Amino acid sequence: MLRKRGVEVRTGTTVKEATSEGVLLDDGECVDTRSLIWCVGVRPDPLVEQLGLPTERGRLRVDQYLAVPGYPDVLACGDAAAVPDLTRPGQFTPMTAQHAQRQGKVAGHNLLASLGRGTAKPYKHHDLGFTVDLGGVQAAADPLHIPLSGPIANAVTRGYHLMAMPGNRVRVAADWLLDAVLPRQGVQLGVVPPWAVPLDTESPEVAQTARARTGGG
Repeated sequence: MLRKRGVEVRTGTTVKEATSEGVLLDDGECVDTRSLIWCVGVRPDPLVEQLGLPTERGRLRVDQYLAVPGYPDVLACGDAAAVPDLTRPGQFTPMTAQHAQRQGKVAGHNLLASLGRGTAKPYKHHDLGFTVDLGGVQAAADPLHIPLSGPIANAVTRGYHLMAMPGNRVRVAADWLLDAVLPRQGVQLGVVPPWAVPLDTESPEVAQTARARTGGG
């Protein structure tokens, strides 16, 4: 898909040095350019490694109950935790939203269990695949490990994101529909009450919220 858009894809190649005139690759080739866009993968917060607890590639090691070994009262989940994947023995769950959201619920449940309310349960979730919006009608998706691309993948991606939203779905869906049939707006205008931006003060950028609450003019 990227190649169809004129993007040259090089695998097994890294950038050794970047200057104001271009980038030097590890194979010795120099690419002349004034624009450098660096995309990196997800990584946990560096603070995790400063806690003095056992880690796995910067993530806190936890057991299947999301508890740190040796510290049963310390729970971790999401990107900060290396959670064993019970569906793939020997591996850890990837750092994705579908795991983080579910781990948060299990962590909350197990926290209550540690206080005597219920029984702790292990975290287990079969990966549902991934969705990546590439802009416009293009996307890449792997729902239930079925590879998709193009408009079909975009529909799956938008549908998944819409269902994952806690609210305001109708407004978001309407915006997506309008963006699909109408040209994108270059300028947006909004109406601001006169009292919100007082021009007779030294700080006109500070809104007078007191007047807004009292309804004064």
